[in-house]
Parts: sequence; structure tokens; C-alpha cells
Amino acid sequence: MQKHALSMRQMVAEIHLGKLNIAQAAAKFELTRKTVRHWIDLVEAEAEANGLPPAPPPCPPGARKRTTRPAPQDSEAVEALTAKIQALEAALETANFKALYYTTLLRVAEEELGIDIEKKSVTKPSAAC
Repeated sequence: MQKHALSMRQMVAEIHLGKLNIAQAAAKFELTRKTVRHWIDLVEAEAEANGLPPAPPPCPPGARKRTTRPAPQDSEAVEALTAKIQALEAALETANFKALYYTTLLRVAEEELGIDIEKKSVTKPSAAC
């Protein structure tokens, strides 16, 4: 039983390190992909129960691991990003309002005034071209 648990942990470690993907691990350890996925879930649940941080998701071998940028620690940087978010939210609200305004304008012009503004898809090009 210990050998089984050891090989299970070894396989999951190789997957998390990016040395193997699930299909390769299944072939190497002569298991089904479902069993490999089950073992990964078991090891991750055991680690979580022991208070260890969760392992990163498996990545295919040969794939470059993305590096994440550190979160800004300066209060000035946080304030600048907050201001930028607020400006973008205000611009989005304005754009949504304009879109609503123009669609309402078109609807009123077509329904109440009888003016055709939008080009119909059934319109045929003129033969003069």
C-alpha cells in the first residue's frame, strides 16, 4: 500500500512540475486518464486538509510557465490604478448611454416618423456601378 501511495504522489508531483501531462502519466503508470485525475484530486484534497497551499494546475510538458507580475505595493501605484478603473467605468457608462440614445433615436425615427435610416440587408446594389 505504501508503494502505491508513493507512486501516486510521484505521478502527481511530475504532473504539477510539468514533466508529464495526464495522458502521458496514464501511459507511464499504466492507468486510465480518469484514475490519474482521481489521484490528482486525492493528493490535492489531502494537501488542503493538511493546511498546505494548493498545488498549481498541471501544465503540459514543454509549455512555458507564465510568470506573474508582482502586485504593486506602493500606495501611489494602487491609487493610480484605482483612478484609472474609475475613469474607465465612467467612459463605459457614457458609451452605454450613447448606445441607448442612438438606438432609441433610430427606433423613434423609424416607428413614429416613418423614416428609414438603417440599411436593409435585402437592398440590391444599383446596376450603374
